[in-house]
Amino acid sequence: MASATYRELLQGNLNFRRLWIGQVISELGSWFSFIAELGLVRLLEGSPLATTMLLVSRLLPFLLVAPLAGVLVDRRSRKRIMIAADLLRALTALGYLTVGTRGPVWIVYACSLAMTSFGMFFEAGKNAAIANLVTPRELLTANVMMFSTRFLQLTLGAALGGLTAARFGYNAAFIVNSLSFIASAAFIALIPAAAMRNANGQGLQASASEIAEAAHEIDPPSPLSPLSADAPGGVPIAGSEHPVEQTPGRFFADLREGLAYIWATPFVRGLILVNVGWATGGGMINLLYDQIGGHIFTRGAGDRGDWAVATLYTAAGAGLFIGMMLARRAGAWVVHERRAGLFIGWLLLAHGISFAIGGLMPSLTMMSFWVAFSRLIIGMEFGVQETLMMRMLPDDYRGRVFTTDRSLEMTTMMLSMIAGGWLLTWFSPRAMMVVSGLLSATPGLVWLLAVSLTRFSVPARAVRESYSQ
Repeated sequence: MASATYRELLQGNLNFRRLWIGQVISELGSWFSFIAELGLVRLLEGSPLATTMLLVSRLLPFLLVAPLAGVLVDRRSRKRIMIAADLLRALTALGYLTVGTRGPVWIVYACSLAMTSFGMFFEAGKNAAIANLVTPRELLTANVMMFSTRFLQLTLGAALGGLTAARFGYNAAFIVNSLSFIASAAFIALIPAAAMRNANGQGLQASASEIAEAAHEIDPPSPLSPLSADAPGGVPIAGSEHPVEQTPGRFFADLREGLAYIWATPFVRGLILVNVGWATGGGMINLLYDQIGGHIFTRGAGDRGDWAVATLYTAAGAGLFIGMMLARRAGAWVVHERRAGLFIGWLLLAHGISFAIGGLMPSLTMMSFWVAFSRLIIGMEFGVQETLMMRMLPDDYRGRVFTTDRSLEMTTMMLSMIAGGWLLTWFSPRAMMVVSGLLSATPGLVWLLAVSLTRFSVPARAVRESYSQ
């Protein structure tokens, strides 16, 4: 069954169109702001440690806030959570205006921490809702559109953010960002809350015995465990029609239940581990862009490096956008379990090697080319991988699984970034770019070995749209 075309999806699915337009607007503002944040920190401090602190402040919420966000979007109104997150981000974006060119840099860190924290709730709600807003035939196309336009916004936002910072200063970017979140909230408000949730669940469901056995390995349940059929107020397996009661201990029980589902589903567990492995090298990327663009490719004493940094981000965004657009065609090719397994492994491997080659390039133009090429490859892989995951997940677990995935991945990125900031005092940014690429390639090699030498495989349900009913 062929996936829906982009025109069919946008013309025929009003609710998805509203969600997509809201993201387009807010993502453009976010990249405006990010380039300005990097430039502001370089202006106030100018050290790799200061940039590392900014990037850590943007990643820390994935560890601290993502688990809470995953539980809430599985149990509460996704629409209300997303609107509240947008409005709080709009307010926080104005906090950067209090810094100026002489203010304390900790305000930038605090605002970045708050922005990402609120963003966790929006992203969790969006990722959990997409599969309910579209039909199985539209799912791959919807994923490609959401992520490809996000990366297109990275391309446009980074370029326009660099120009705006150079001509109008950083405050203009922060104001644009605030307005973009208000516009996003307005579009989300038009989507019916019921459309964001599937009461019957969706995706491959682990059996009750598998979930209970996996949960027992994590934390042996008591006779009144939430995973026990007799537990009062317990959360049932996805698709159950029993109501969910919120009790004081419900949060940790829900977390354990989500972890149990991951543990009982080898393919989901494998994808999460691959993403964590990629993050060991991928975590250094933003720091490297800032240090290479802001110091190696500057042109004269008056150049703060904003344009060179924006160029690298623009190249990365362009590659990701093209890769995500190709993901729809790749998804049509990846229709067999073995083919899908090889696709994921080989693309992860090729992406990391290409990024490492970029670190050897002598000019900004050549480095940008290899950055774009590596991102094109990972964009294709990510678009297909995300769709395979969505087809697998029941609605009642989707928020927790995706936030667990992002939380582990971003926590690893944060640790990688901290290590990278320290290593930059000993090694050049170019050398660290090579290391980053090779580390990112490693999980692709491990995945290929697992597919070739063990019984690990991609389930049929994940690769065939007709199974996603």
